[in-house]
Amino acid sequence: MKELDRLFRKIYEDNVNGKLNDERFYKLSDGYEAEQEQLKQEIEALTAEVSESDTETTNVAKLIAVTKKYTRIDELTPEVLNAFVDKIIVHEREKKGGRRTQEIDIYYSYVGIVDIPTDEEMRELEQQYMQRTTRQTA
Repeated sequence: MKELDRLFRKIYEDNVNGKLNDERFYKLSDGYEAEQEQLKQEIEALTAEVSESDTETTNVAKLIAVTKKYTRIDELTPEVLNAFVDKIIVHEREKKGGRRTQEIDIYYSYVGIVDIPTDEEMRELEQQYMQRTTRQTA
């Protein structure tokens, strides 16, 4: 951004001193302004990304601190539950295929919803892993 400002000042001075005609000055200045706008947008996007990353890092550090505090949980007490769970959302019951089901979303502290695979999904993932590793060793 500073380099573009410097270049813009230079072409302005060249225009004022007659070294650069008005048409060329406008073309160059339009190009510099467009480049500055693009850089401004990239800076905003990168700043937001860094901020999000910092927030995630802070949240992970907080979760690690809570986890260290409760390394051995013998009983699920309200204190333990409040330390690990931010909120629980219970959805309405639905009837699917002759069975009643009810979804429950658990938002864990500092990380939100964690998608924990079912036993069936775990077996499928394990089979896929075994197939990949046996192909690689063959």
